[in-house]
Amino acid sequence: MSVKENILEILEKNKNSSVSGQFIAENLGVSRAAVWKAVKSLRDEGYSISAVNNQGYCLGEDSDVLSVPAIKSFLHEDVNLIVLKTVDSTNNYAKKLAMENAPDKTVVVSETQTAGKGRLGRNFFSPDKTGLYMSVLFRPEKSAGETLFITIAAAVAVCRAIETVSELFPQIKWVNDVFVNGKKVCGILTEASASMENQMIEYAVLGIGVNVKSADFPNDLKNIAGSLGDEKISRSRLCAEILNELLELYSLEDKKALIDEYKKRSLVLGKEVKFTKNGKTYSGVACDINDSGNLIVKTSKGTETLISGEISIGSENYAE
Repeated sequence: MSVKENILEILEKNKNSSVSGQFIAENLGVSRAAVWKAVKSLRDEGYSISAVNNQGYCLGEDSDVLSVPAIKSFLHEDVNLIVLKTVDSTNNYAKKLAMENAPDKTVVVSETQTAGKGRLGRNFFSPDKTGLYMSVLFRPEKSAGETLFITIAAAVAVCRAIETVSELFPQIKWVNDVFVNGKKVCGILTEASASMENQMIEYAVLGIGVNVKSADFPNDLKNIAGSLGDEKISRSRLCAEILNELLELYSLEDKKALIDEYKKRSLVLGKEVKFTKNGKTYSGVACDINDSGNLIVKTSKGTETLISGEISIGSENYAE
């Protein structure tokens, strides 16, 4: 790492506490002038770093700039981590890296996206400094049918991570949206490339977008989207906690245990839902999620098993 990155790592590990410039200089084997220059550069990038005579430098608790050192300071295992200021889409960037033979568990994080990707060709609203936009490249060596479990693992991981950094109780709307207080706070999109020859996944890119802090949503999203709403939540820590949970769940062999937790966090089970099949709209009660992650809906004409697609919840208390 560069001198600047090393200093940031030290300040992140001692966030809201002062660290003397002399200590930093001796620890890194550089001059005090080099420390001052690096701190100035970090301030220019938006980091809230104060300097007090005879005390040193202090990274403020309210400083929330995404960075490799900040995220890695909370990670339980090492990953190939890339943090960008802006990108069209973290999924697009990760897919490009996949084509260039980037390793398994490569993670792309960006402060903002100019063309964030949602399901069914929709855009994902990605304003600067308020959200967490990340993609994880996996090389799972599994069948194409296993991609649903990656999405399910991600939804559970996001819920666990939100509970770790806040007092909120998130729930999952089948199959890939996370809700808090009736509003969507997270969208998940998994894109995969599979071999036509053996139907094995060549790579999968998992995209996760979380609305962390309050944001001025466009009119068409105001009744749908929400945020975690806590300005004190560190996006770097949230990112790391999601990765910690995701990597644990991703390696889990007991898929039934994953499905069981997913079901416990379900927003839809027991509720009336609407869905479209073969161009027609149906309604029924979501009664179960099977061991393959499919939603079981009981309609007036029988039972339907939904493998993919979208549902809406038949209640004015929840966003579509």
